[in-house]
Amino acid sequence: MKPTIALLRSVLLTDFPSGSSINYYNGKLYLIGDDANNLLVLDNSYQQVDSIPLFDFPVKRIPKSQKADFETSTLIEVDGVMKILILGSASREERKKAILLPIMNPDPDKNKPFLPFFYNAPFFEQLRARDIEEINIEGATTIGDNLILGNRGNTANPKNHLILINNVFSKTQSKAVFFVSKLVQPVQLPGFAGVSELCYIESKDILLFTFSSETTTNSYDDGAIGNSYLGWIYDATHKLQYPELILDEIINLPDIDKDFENEKIEGICVEAVNGNELILHLVSDNDGGESKLFNVKVVLPA
Repeated sequence: MKPTIALLRSVLLTDFPSGSSINYYNGKLYLIGDDANNLLVLDNSYQQVDSIPLFDFPVKRIPKSQKADFETSTLIEVDGVMKILILGSASREERKKAILLPIMNPDPDKNKPFLPFFYNAPFFEQLRARDIEEINIEGATTIGDNLILGNRGNTANPKNHLILINNVFSKTQSKAVFFVSKLVQPVQLPGFAGVSELCYIESKDILLFTFSSETTTNSYDDGAIGNSYLGWIYDATHKLQYPELILDEIINLPDIDKDFENEKIEGICVEAVNGNELILHLVSDNDGGESKLFNVKVVLPA
């Protein structure tokens, strides 16, 4: 029996560019854009309640050659404080950056971009030795003390990978261990679709994925936008160190609703889990300086 998916609503954000990641915490949505100056905070109705400055470029969109390319983010708890870890794609030197921002009372002046300890030469050498030819970190989530990263391929290197970093939040970061798994889609898609975000649902042990197709042969250039997909793996904690991870489900979102057509889905988060019903929020980037939000209900098979 297949899950059922319904689009509840969608909203276009004309003033917030390049939506790339979204998180939900305590009734609020935290929205990242890969070339946006601010982190946008919204309520459940998609109304703005705050805007937290991350950069101070004088233009709406940070120039492509200068942006940190914050493509993903995830919630983590550090010393009892809930924070958002925002990660650059690491596809260029200027994109090997992160920000760790407290949810409550964020102080951007004290949380400037920094180099994560794992964005170093030995880390990237390990990845290249494990079949990752081009670095492009587009997804992140946490499972326990593990940070899970999604590395996106492209039409020239049509491979997606998960990278698991153990003990990433411990004080003995030198003991962190890396595992790399190749992501395998269970059906043949019309073209290559690159992983664009991850989200873990602890109560269900489900790892959610978004994928988007784009006609580009590298990690820098944009291309024509194709279809976007929602996929997941059940029983995720028992599969994370498999050399190959085969998705249990993958669904073409434009088949669900035409509102998803020509939208490059970049982020996903979970608002609520009620039995077998999931309430999700997704965000897309149309490469034109706008972002679009989607509120989705998923009903899993009983």
